[in-house]
Amino acid sequence: MDDADGAMPEGGPYILSGAETHFRRSAITGDVYRIDIAIPTATAPEAGWPVIFLLDAGGCFATGVEAMRRMSRRPDATGVEPAVVVGVALQSADVALRRRDFTSARGDEPGVGGAGDFLALLQGEVLALVAGLAPVDAARLTLFGHSLAGYFTLWVLAHHPASFRAYAAISPSIWWDRDGLMAALGAARLQDRRVMIAIGEWEDDLPPWQQAAPGSDQVRARRAARQMVAQARAMGEYLRGLMGEDRARFELLPEEDHASILSAAIPRMLRLASRD
Repeated sequence: MDDADGAMPEGGPYILSGAETHFRRSAITGDVYRIDIAIPTATAPEAGWPVIFLLDAGGCFATGVEAMRRMSRRPDATGVEPAVVVGVALQSADVALRRRDFTSARGDEPGVGGAGDFLALLQGEVLALVAGLAPVDAARLTLFGHSLAGYFTLWVLAHHPASFRAYAAISPSIWWDRDGLMAALGAARLQDRRVMIAIGEWEDDLPPWQQAAPGSDQVRARRAARQMVAQARAMGEYLRGLMGEDRARFELLPEEDHASILSAAIPRMLRLASRD
């Protein structure tokens, strides 16, 4: 009922017209990743296409591409320009590998702390694959992550802010290392970056239809302990103080929970990615 603990999002084989799929074994992590790429059919800008990286792509790639295609037909009305959309996901459904890729080290906890390697994979192997298929503008890259991948998105902003121009952290699992994140962000050069943090209204409690569901008491207790909404709001305020209100945005999305927020957040992320 709740995947805030970093469970693997649901998703299986999917085919999207006009997109292509590549399976690559990473020389960095040793694991196989599915990389889905959708390239606009129009002529690329002189500097190349902006690129949007969607993490946990089995749960959001098709939604992201369809939203991009529909909204970018009328940039004047939607504020969304065409871009290459890249989905990255482990081929394996091993939750432990996902947790390894999206986390920083935490004490002597085993099997975590692979965020640096996963970032190197994105910047090296994945971006090289995309650049071999279409001209890309390396100065206009956007990173989109949800839940534990949302924590990873903020970790990259904190430790390697020049890696992407825009960052969208959706329902981020800040509880993984709140203090470490805030310290690193305070020391980072963030002035020319953009970031959006979005969280659903029902992520601290349960939506009405789940109140009496089996296991609801355990989920409610876990959410109360993690304080997803309060931590996301505090992080948004902290980033606004560091970066300015024009470059850092916090959004509380009404009537959304940890699962449903993805579809509501993607159009907002596309507008963030399109801003000069």
